[in-house]
Amino acid sequence: MLLADLLDLVLPATCAGCDEPATGPLCEPCRAALAAVRPGRTRPVPEPPGLPPVFALAAYAGSVRRMLIQYKERNRHELAPVLGGLLARVVAASVPAGAGPVTLVPVPATSAAARRRFGDHVDRLAVAAAATLRRRGAEVRVEGLLRALPKREDSTELSAAERARAAAQAFAVRGRGRPAGGAVILVDDIITTGSTLAASTARLAAAGVRVHRVAVLAATQRAA
Repeated sequence: MLLADLLDLVLPATCAGCDEPATGPLCEPCRAALAAVRPGRTRPVPEPPGLPPVFALAAYAGSVRRMLIQYKERNRHELAPVLGGLLARVVAASVPAGAGPVTLVPVPATSAAARRRFGDHVDRLAVAAAATLRRRGAEVRVEGLLRALPKREDSTELSAAERARAAAQAFAVRGRGRPAGGAVILVDDIITTGSTLAASTARLAAAGVRVHRVAVLAATQRAA
């Protein structure tokens, strides 16, 4: 068997953004298109109470949507550095001026989801984003302050009000040290209704941790 055949068994030969042939996670056109995207403010409609300002890279569509599906559901973990680098751009755009050190708090996956995906996919992205930002001279750390509780219902079948109630019971705060100064950025891959992010923010606030901003890769709602 040729070396190329062996590599095809290990490394995907298609771009995660467009399914065209590629020698890495993304083809050059997709890399160029993503490099041109600028993170911006986004708001779900309606916006849940208590949701901090949210910043996203792009809409949950096109190549971004395909990349996230490949990463989460097809276990293409080689996309973590690429997506983490994109998330780093969102974090950088979201941090308030003069905020000082930055703490990234990933929204955790349930144990069942983490087992299915061979690890917590958002935590992996947060670690990659923090590494990217530190290479640029920023003072950034990742703190797993939240713990996901087992899901009682499939949220895809719930109304917006039911999703909000389920989200409020979905997380617990870990007994760790709290960030000392600086900005706390809650990070996730996608924002839909914002219920999960608002509930996470409320849980952290009850434990004395103020979330200043939210950074996500994609938004299902149109950017503001």
